[in-house]
Amino acid sequence: MKRAGPRRHLAFDEVGSTNTLALEAGRAGDPGPLWVTAERQSAGRGRRGRAWSSERGNLYASLLVRDPAPIADLANIPLVAAVGLRNGIAQLPGIDGDRVRIKWPNDILVGGAKTVGILIESEKPAGESQLVVLGCGINIEHWPDDAPYAVTGLRREGYRGTASDAFAPLADGVEKALDLWDRGRGFDAVRKQWLAHAVGLGQPCRINLPGGEVADGVFEELDPVGRLVLALPGGRRQVFSAGDLFLLAAGTSSSPSAAPL
Repeated sequence: MKRAGPRRHLAFDEVGSTNTLALEAGRAGDPGPLWVTAERQSAGRGRRGRAWSSERGNLYASLLVRDPAPIADLANIPLVAAVGLRNGIAQLPGIDGDRVRIKWPNDILVGGAKTVGILIESEKPAGESQLVVLGCGINIEHWPDDAPYAVTGLRREGYRGTASDAFAPLADGVEKALDLWDRGRGFDAVRKQWLAHAVGLGQPCRINLPGGEVADGVFEELDPVGRLVLALPGGRRQVFSAGDLFLLAAGTSSSPSAAPL
């Protein structure tokens, strides 16, 4: 993503959703790239319509891009966003970059606990170019205390700045990852970075699928188009484009004893 001039950034105190505002800007003709941030969201959302806690003190940011790649390559964007945000967080003062990891497909963990959620939304208005919004919520001062998995915030992990301070390094990370991706032509380089920081690679895991089915196996790799490859018993392999990843203790069977991340 090559910027023509300075970064364009709309910063708000409180909004319903930064993703919604970014999409509305695109529908109104904004050429992108455009960042929208807020100190608080009243209607934050995550993947599959899940609510996203959006208290003041955290960072909520969305990037509008227009026609970022051919349609066939747009499925890569969640992985690209994850690499960019992971790299940005690893550069923040007080954060140990070696502890910043990616959980498939695009959650960012610090010390094994979820710290960032990413929501990608896209649409193509009639007669217009493709709009894509990369949205993220970064826990800094606050995080849910009732989540069914480990959650943390950057302050707990050693970060010494504010939400506003974090924006520029995180935006730099995302923009550099988009440049590396190069409209899909550089996905192999992105894929290698993603795998270098992946949680659970080579370990037994479970994939909970959107339809309620589950698959157990060993997380083997990402294939050349970015799908998770699960090695199944008997030497078979299965690929997944969507789902939730859970690590399994060694020797665990298909009983519901997965340890969520």
